[in-house]
Amino acid sequence: MSSGQNLAGLKSTNKRPTTKPVNTVQTLLAAKVDKNKPPPSKRTHSDVSNESNNSLDLSGIMNFQKDIDEIKIKLEGVTRREDLDRVTKDLIKTSDLEQVVTLIVKKLMNEFEITVQKKIDEKVEEVKNEMQEKFDALTIENEDLKNKIQAIQYSNTTIRRDLNETSRLSRQADISSNYNEQYSRKNNIKIINFPRKDKQDLRKDFMETVKKELNVQLEDRDVVAIHRIPSQKAGPYPVIVKLFSSDVKAPNYEM
Repeated sequence: MSSGQNLAGLKSTNKRPTTKPVNTVQTLLAAKVDKNKPPPSKRTHSDVSNESNNSLDLSGIMNFQKDIDEIKIKLEGVTRREDLDRVTKDLIKTSDLEQVVTLIVKKLMNEFEITVQKKIDEKVEEVKNEMQEKFDALTIENEDLKNKIQAIQYSNTTIRRDLNETSRLSRQADISSNYNEQYSRKNNIKIINFPRKDKQDLRKDFMETVKKELNVQLEDRDVVAIHRIPSQKAGPYPVIVKLFSSDVKAPNYEM
């Protein structure tokens, strides 16, 4: 129900008591007191007239009270100005509200950006430290590998030098061996088809054969060594005789 309708109802209601007789409070109270008193034993015409007036006054009061109750009921749903003032005094204007919301959003965004940037910086620092540790480890490992390579290179150089020296000595030994072999062969005699006997004494048989066939007397010291060598030819294995000196070589024997 609107306030205009309430006010119209209030006006129409307020007009009704003006058509009734108006009594003072004292008159109403007196009438009520008189009503509570026991009636006199004998009533006059004036008493009857007064009672009639008192009934009319009470009826008017009841009607007035009823109108007031109706007005109160009608005004129960109506918003009063005090209520409006109390509600609106704390309201914020739309522009002020937008400004407050904007400030709050900006503050939240700034805090969010700061938090995100802090997290990013922490993560970057963590990754940086981890990469630095790995780099340091790789640097140490690289230095260790360099030292090992240098040691291997030095070892290879030493081995190569020793190998060259060994090769040189081997060549010298080979040359010396060939020379010694050639020199040694100068005193060797190779005898083909020298008879073979069981439990043969080659040195004795050789010296006797030389004495018999060549008429040369050999001493034990003249024969340094004597032995047979393997051969694929049929017959007795050839005999190699190493003499102390080439002077005792018999020209008839094959070298």
